[in-house]
Amino acid sequence: MTMYFAVFATRRLDLNEWIVSLVSNEALARVVAWRMLDEMPGVLRCRVKRVWLTRSEVFEVVKVWGRVDAERGKPTSAAGKMPEPYRTAYLEAYTSATSRLK
Repeated sequence: MTMYFAVFATRRLDLNEWIVSLVSNEALARVVAWRMLDEMPGVLRCRVKRVWLTRSEVFEVVKVWGRVDAERGKPTSAAGKMPEPYRTAYLEAYTSATSRLK
């Protein structure tokens, strides 16, 4: 298991919460949280929480990011910032979600 600081965002529409970022320190997580509030108008709030995740749990988070980005019509450029093998998992989830939307 690895420790991360997760940024959780809450959607205005349905109050569902999901992880929008995983970072290594709390200060950076708070900066990311403020940025998410500015960049995502559908987000009601963001909170930072320390989490311990297994490798498979991190992969699940990355796959959610790919599906959500596909549903929002966001380009795959976000994948360029991810290291392998997470980039591949993100792109596979993105492609899968895109094909279901058609």
